[in-house]
Amino acid sequence: MKKFGFKIFSTNLQNAPLFIKECAVFASSASDVFIELMVVPSSTIADLKKIKELVGNVEVRIHAPHDGMGFDAGNKELENQNRQILANAQRAADLFQAKTIVVHPGCGHGQQYIDETVRQFRLFNDSRIVVENLPHLDNRTLPMHGNTAAEISYIMKECGCGFCFDFSHAVCAAISMKLNIDEHLQKFFSLNPTVYHMCDGDINKAEDMHLHFGAGNYPLPHFLNDYTAKDAYITMETGKGLEQHNDLWIKDYQYLKNLKDIKETIVLGDVN
Repeated sequence: MKKFGFKIFSTNLQNAPLFIKECAVFASSASDVFIELMVVPSSTIADLKKIKELVGNVEVRIHAPHDGMGFDAGNKELENQNRQILANAQRAADLFQAKTIVVHPGCGHGQQYIDETVRQFRLFNDSRIVVENLPHLDNRTLPMHGNTAAEISYIMKECGCGFCFDFSHAVCAAISMKLNIDEHLQKFFSLNPTVYHMCDGDINKAEDMHLHFGAGNYPLPHFLNDYTAKDAYITMETGKGLEQHNDLWIKDYQYLKNLKDIKETIVLGDVN
């Protein structure tokens, strides 16, 4: 059975506590819904315990902070900072008994940056880590690695970690590097992802837009039915900005549920 995840941030405890509670109540009423919690570095153990009280027995997966929050495993100078940031995510994973911690590989193009990510991931020494594929450039135009299946496979083999397959990141990377999108996606899928991230977007742009489902033109039935496992954990990374209620996420959940019965024949070609 595929499971669908609501994405919440630990800082929602301060700015949208009702949103956390609503997500938890809905998740507890559905057997195929979980929560992915982004552990923002400023959040304390006390904050995490309060969130734990709000979500109760709902299954929670963890997302570690990324480069926009000061974490960059490709940067040797940030090693101590990275370890402190990740340690907070690991404590959250312990508290919620999470099976996975999604971690971004880091910034920089080139083998030296990938090898630095490998070195730091080994130091983290946590079997729950799943490395997420990234766009070629982030929204601030910083170069990032983990853009191809070959790079992700290398990190996985060297560190023994799992894989989080982000569809929008993969599309963005393919467009930036002028790769065949379908071939690019197939190579990622062949790595047997542990977790998936999905949103809508513009299939012709190298921009990670995080649109709600139906607001873009991604071939979502194709993504869901051809490139996710039968028992996939799919986090819905839809919407930008602060939401106070979960109604749009419920619509996203229902949208994906309906897509499971749609068979779409489509081939995504080369990028011009």
